Amino acid sequence: MKLVIIDRAEIKLVLRNRQLFVDAQAIPLRLIELLVLQEDVLLSSSLILNLSKEGIAIMHIGKNNMDMALTLPQFAKNAHIKKAQYHALDQSLDLAKYFIDEKIIRHLSHLKSVGHDMGENIWKEKVNKAESIEVLIGIEGSFSRLYFGQYFKLFSPHLHKGKRSKRPALDPVNAMLSYVYTMVYNLLTTRLHMAGFEASISYLHIPFRSHYALSSDFMELFRARINEKVLEWFNDGLLSIDDFSRKDGVWLKYESRKKLWKEIKALLHVISVEADKEMALFRVTIT
Repeated sequence: MKLVIIDRAEIKLVLRNRQLFVDAQAIPLRLIELLVLQEDVLLSSSLILNLSKEGIAIMHIGKNNMDMALTLPQFAKNAHIKKAQYHALDQSLDLAKYFIDEKIIRHLSHLKSVGHDMGENIWKEKVNKAESIEVLIGIEGSFSRLYFGQYFKLFSPHLHKGKRSKRPALDPVNAMLSYVYTMVYNLLTTRLHMAGFEASISYLHIPFRSHYALSSDFMELFRARINEKVLEWFNDGLLSIDDFSRKDGVWLKYESRKKLWKEIKALLHVISVEADKEMALFRVTIT
């Protein structure tokens, strides 16, 4: 993923000679696939349209960290993939088992690397025997509660309350997890769209309102990697409790985000490369 992040406020973006100008800096369009805007920047509707024609998606991030929106290029392509997705709904249970099985394997691998063993074979057997999506979701819920029970023990006690919380997060660790999860969800939505998939046709998660449920399906493959990075950032001192504010929940401070961009960009690049491989495998499976 060719990712460009703009974190300067009140600047005007200009498109000229197939280059995007950010003040005096020129970025060739061929180097951009996803443009991330974390500040209020000035961009015209014609600029957005021209970026869309070039196949460039735009991710807008609000100051509260959780408000994110995507402007996606209009690609009328790969209709055969969307048809295959509909036909593959008959394989929903098998596909859902893949997402859950891989999620469990990757989470267990992470815990094992830090000295905790939750028994892989037991969980694989449970997933294999599941006879419905509802049973799978129940297995995933039980596993996640046990996983996070161990995961939070890896942090200093003052950074968490010992369990997963969201909308809003109740502690710094959960605030950081939710922030990165949301970014990766939007990244996966972009990749699915640009690869020709319909991100609302899913096999594990249930679509609702504006939910891109297939993005949530693929998210299960990358949560463990995100969890691992969040742990690393806190343990390495890149993040501390002082980077978070409290107001109707706990939030990463607006000014603290900038020091994370290099790390987040590297993480998104790795996930993008892996996601493209998973999507290629998925395309072969359903077609």
